[in-house]
Amino acid sequence: MDAKSLELLEFPQIKKILAGFTSFSASRQLALDLQPAADYQQVSVLLRQSAEARNLLSIKPGFTIGGIQDIRQEAKMASVGKILTPQSLLDIQNTFTATGQVRNTLQGLSAQMPLLWNIAAIPGISGLY
Repeated sequence: MDAKSLELLEFPQIKKILAGFTSFSASRQLALDLQPAADYQQVSVLLRQSAEARNLLSIKPGFTIGGIQDIRQEAKMASVGKILTPQSLLDIQNTFTATGQVRNTLQGLSAQMPLLWNIAAIPGISGLY
């Protein structure tokens, strides 16, 4: 879809509204970077993932990704050999712990939410949590 049509449909404003509902910086960026999809299969999968996420929140109203922090900068620094601060290392540890809790919750519901579990089920890391 061309930029003029997206502007006419107020798509940039819709993305800003959506981003306003996020509480995680990486999620906010994903919302702001959204682009319309024309592929039926892709749209179908995304809609089913959204339905599973809504179902997850109805089954587990207290479900949260709280505790997960945006550690992209720390990962980038570590990848080029920079020294991380003790606070950065604690943030990374807390993020891994919280990620493990989210992953364990989704694993327990994997039969009901296979698409969300497919996102969380990163091969080769099952023993980390």
